[in-house]
Amino acid sequence: MKKTVVLILKIVGGIVAACVALLLALIGILHTSWIQDKAVQQVNVLLQEELKTKVEIGGASISLFGQDLRIYDVAIEDLQQRKMLQMKELGVELDLWKLLNHEVYITEAHIKGLDTKIYKPASPTDSTANFQFIIDAINKNKKSKKPKVEEQTDSVKKHKLTLDVEKLDLEQINVTLNDSTQAELGGFHYRKSWRGHYTATIKELKAAFIQHTKKGPVDSRLRVKLMEAVDKNGEREVTIDSLFFFTNNHLPRKNANKPKRGFFDAGHFDIAAHMRIHIDSIGKDTVMATLAECNALDRGSGLNITSLTARIAANKEKANLSNVTIKMPNTTLSFDKAVIQLPSKKAGRKLSYQTSLIKGSTLLKDISRPFAPVLKKFSIPLYLQTVMSGNNDGMQFRQVKVYTANRSVDIQASGRITGLKDKYKLNVHFDVHRMTTTGKEAERIINQFAVKKFMMKQLNALGRISYNGHFEVLWKREQFAGRLYTIPGSLDFRFHLDENNKYVLGSVKTDSFELGKAMDMPDLGKIACSANFQFDISKPRTAAMRKRLGGKLPIGQIEAQVDEGRYKKMRVRNLTANITSNGAIAEGKVVVKGKRVDLLCSFSFTNTNEMKKTKIKPGVRFHGLSDEDKEAKAAKKAAKKEEKAARKAAKQEEKAARKAAKQEEKAAKKAAKEVEKAQRRAEKDSLKAVKSAAKAARKAQKDSIKAARKAAAAT
Repeated sequence: MKKTVVLILKIVGGIVAACVALLLALIGILHTSWIQDKAVQQVNVLLQEELKTKVEIGGASISLFGQDLRIYDVAIEDLQQRKMLQMKELGVELDLWKLLNHEVYITEAHIKGLDTKIYKPASPTDSTANFQFIIDAINKNKKSKKPKVEEQTDSVKKHKLTLDVEKLDLEQINVTLNDSTQAELGGFHYRKSWRGHYTATIKELKAAFIQHTKKGPVDSRLRVKLMEAVDKNGEREVTIDSLFFFTNNHLPRKNANKPKRGFFDAGHFDIAAHMRIHIDSIGKDTVMATLAECNALDRGSGLNITSLTARIAANKEKANLSNVTIKMPNTTLSFDKAVIQLPSKKAGRKLSYQTSLIKGSTLLKDISRPFAPVLKKFSIPLYLQTVMSGNNDGMQFRQVKVYTANRSVDIQASGRITGLKDKYKLNVHFDVHRMTTTGKEAERIINQFAVKKFMMKQLNALGRISYNGHFEVLWKREQFAGRLYTIPGSLDFRFHLDENNKYVLGSVKTDSFELGKAMDMPDLGKIACSANFQFDISKPRTAAMRKRLGGKLPIGQIEAQVDEGRYKKMRVRNLTANITSNGAIAEGKVVVKGKRVDLLCSFSFTNTNEMKKTKIKPGVRFHGLSDEDKEAKAAKKAAKKEEKAARKAAKQEEKAARKAAKQEEKAAKKAAKEVEKAQRRAEKDSLKAVKSAAKAARKAQKDSIKAARKAAAAT
C-alpha cells in the first residue's frame, strides 16, 4: 500500500513539475523578442482590419514576472490618411493578482511623447470628428459581445471592474485641434500613498488658441509653469504658480495716439497670476471652495490685483460668493455675499449678479494707468460704499456713498450703466442726491489733476458748496445738470462737453446771487439773471491762439440776460451783457435799453485774480424808437389783439356750451317724462288685463257651478 501511495505521489509530482516547467517554458518563449514582434505584427493587422486605416505599433515588451506592458512608436491615421496619433512610449504595470478579484490596480503607468491632431466638423472636409470611427468600432464590439437581457444574472452585475492608479506620469504631450488650437504639456505626475493621500503636479502647460470676435480674430496664449493638487485626509488644495495669459488682436492698442485713454485693452492682455484654492467638496454639478490666495497683474495696462480672497459655493446654475476681499496697492474693497446667475444658451439663462453692501477705501491713482491717466496724481484717500447688481448689458448702483476721512467731501448718489456691449450706445447715468464740500477742498481736488486752473480765487469765495442733480456720460459727450448752493447764493445750471468739436456749452440761472462777493467786486450786488456760455477746450486751437496772443484766460463767450441787479447804489432791470475772451483779454458790454435812451457800460480784464482792478466805462446813447423797438411794439399790440380775440372766442364757446348743455338737459327731461308716461300707460294696461282676466275667471267659475247644479238636478 505504501509503495502504491508513494508511486502515485511521484507521478502527481512529476506531472506538476512538468506543468510548471512547461509554463515556465511558455513564459520564457513569450518573453522572447521574436514572439513579441510576431504578436505586434498580428495586432497591427487586426487593428487595421477593424479600424479600416493605417495603424503601426513599432514594438512591445511584455513581462509577466514584472507584471508590466510597454508599447513603443505607435502611429494611427484617421480616415483621411492624416496623422491622428503618434506616441513614443506607453508603459503600464498591473497587479495581476488583484485583477482576479475584478480590480484593475495600476501600480505605475506612463505615457511619453504623445502627439495627437483632432479635427472636428468645423473643417469642410470633415462631416464628423476624425476620431469618431474609433468610438464607433468600440461601440460595435460592445454590442456584439453584450449578452441578451434575459441571460444577464446578478453575478454578472456584481463583478464590475474597479480602477485604481498608484502612479501616473505623462511627458511631452501635444494636442492640436483643427490646426488652430494647440496644447502642450511638459509633464503630469500623479502619486497615491498607501494612506490614500494623493498629489498631482502639472508642469509647463501651454495652450494657444484663437478667439473669434466681432472685430476679428484674437490670438490667445496660456502658460502655467506649475500646478499642484494635494489631497490629505480629505483636505484638498490646488496651487497654481506662474500662470500667464496673453492676447493679441493684431490691432493698435485702444489708447494709441489717445493720451487721455487708459491702457486697459482686452485685445492686448499680458497677465501674470498666482492662486491657491482650498476645495471643501466636489459633486457632479457642485463645488464648494475657498480662494485663499490670488494675485494678478496685467503688465500691459498696469492693473494690479495684489490680493483676492473669497468663499465659493457653485453649481451649474449659480454661484454664491461670500467674504470677498479685493486689494490693490492702495485700495481695499470687501463685501459679505454675492449671487451670480451663470449664463447658459441651452437653458436660456443670461448672466446676472447681485452683491450685498460693498465697502472700502481707495486712492484713485490705482486705476489711473489702466482706465484714467488723468488720475495718476490723485492721492486723496476716498472711502466708498455701494450695492451693485447687473447683467450682460448693464450695471446698477444703489446706496452709493463717497467721502473723505474728515467728511470735507461727502457724496450720496445712485446710478446705472447701460449699453455695455456697444460703445455707441453706452450710457452712464448717476443721480447725485447730495454732495457737500468747500471751495478750498474743491481746489485741493482740482490740484490733483494736471490741468490749467482758472478762477480759483472765485471758487474759494463760494465757501461751503452743496449740490444735487445728475450727470451722464455718452459717446463723445458728457452732460451735467443740477442746483448748486453756495454762500453767495444758489445757481441752476446745465452744461455738456462736446468731445467731437471740443467745446463746453451750457446755461446757468439764478434768482438771487451775490456776484460781487463771488467775483471780489464790491460795487456789484445781488443779481437775478440767466446766461448761456461756450468755451473752447481744443488744445490745438487754444495753443495756436495763445502762441499768437499770449494770455492766461479761457477762450469763449458768455451771453447774459439780467432781470434785476445792483451796481453801487443803482438798481437796474432788464439788461443784456456779453463777454468775449480770446485768451489774452476779456471784453464785456452791458446795455440797458430804454424807449429813448440806452445806458451803456463796457469793461475789460486780463486776470481773473485781479477783478478789483477791472476798468468800467459807463455811457449813454439817445435814440428814437428803433426798428427793433417798433417791431416789438407792433408785436406786443398784435399779441394783445390776439389775446382779446382768444378771450372772446373762449366766451362764445363757453356760451354755446352752456346752451347745448341746457338743450341736452331739456331733451333728457322730456325723454324722462315720455318714459314715465309710457310706464304709467303700461301699468294701467297691465291692471286692466288683470281685472279682465279675474272677471273672466269668475264668470267661468259661475258657469261651471251652474253646469254642475244642472247636471246634479238631471240625475
